Amino acid sequence: MPSLFEIPLDESVQVLKRVLPLMSQQRVPTIPQNYAIWYDYVTNKNDELSAELEGKISAQDEFDSETCRTLYEKFYLAELHAEVDGIQGAVRNAVESVLSELGGLGEEITHFSEVLDECGESLEDDPTPEDLNNLVVELVRETARTKARSQEVEGSLHTMASELTELRSQVDRLSRDSRTDALTGIANRRAFDEAIRRMTKEVGETGAPLCLILADIDHFKKFNDTHGHLVGDKVLRFVAQEIEQCVKGRDMLARYGGEEFAVLLPNTPIDGAMMLGESIRAIIEAQRVKNDQREDLEKTTISLGVAQFVAGESIESFIERADACLYASKHNGRNCVTSEEELAKH
Repeated sequence: MPSLFEIPLDESVQVLKRVLPLMSQQRVPTIPQNYAIWYDYVTNKNDELSAELEGKISAQDEFDSETCRTLYEKFYLAELHAEVDGIQGAVRNAVESVLSELGGLGEEITHFSEVLDECGESLEDDPTPEDLNNLVVELVRETARTKARSQEVEGSLHTMASELTELRSQVDRLSRDSRTDALTGIANRRAFDEAIRRMTKEVGETGAPLCLILADIDHFKKFNDTHGHLVGDKVLRFVAQEIEQCVKGRDMLARYGGEEFAVLLPNTPIDGAMMLGESIRAIIEAQRVKNDQREDLEKTTISLGVAQFVAGESIESFIERADACLYASKHNGRNCVTSEEELAKH
């Protein structure tokens, strides 16, 4: 069975032609998570999923955001949790196996020590040549036995080391995948939420400045409707790539949702954040995304809002202030950057 990354292009295009009209008919937002659900439905990848969707379609249920999220968690996140449980079980089994081996080796060494003690006592009793011969034979036998047992345990330890290396790779992959946006390859909302909690806490401890830039692609819905979702996805990847090239060090770029991006800037005051925001805006405006025919599409622009964290405020308040600045940029004609200082002047 081919992996998800080995599906032939022609086949994936044919599936796309079936999936998108169906999602449109059911008024399902075409975000990657929802597309994954309906892709598997159209290609009959999961009988249980197909049965549930058909039941909802027959009942004329609405596929609102809550329903879509529930479906995704049930059929995709549950699988992820099962994989995590499997890794936990494998680690537990490996540890128990080696502990058992070490316990057996401990018993073997104790027995060997007792044999040595007995031999020492025998040597003090003026043994005959025959006694000495029997003593040497027993020592050779017990030494070989203990050596073989220790080699078995050493082999078990090597095996466990290899298994744990593989399990670590699986854990790293799961951790990376769970915090990465599938379409753009940058951090996702979950990773952003974790980072902003950590960084705002650091502000309280160090007093260093922290700024947040929220950026939104201008007229993205119109662009999607005109050129289609595949080209729209290309625009999202383009914007993510250009912003990513502008951030550095501990700065963090994430896809905040839909066509909206967030940049966290630790140790950066508001003036520095504004300069970065303007650079990002200008770089994106100066370039063109090409369609499949290598033709330039119309100019892509973004609007940005910038806010600086105030020690003691809630994370929700911090994000709301940056969002208000972004809204102001949209209201003021788009393709511009607005800070809370500028917002206060109006």
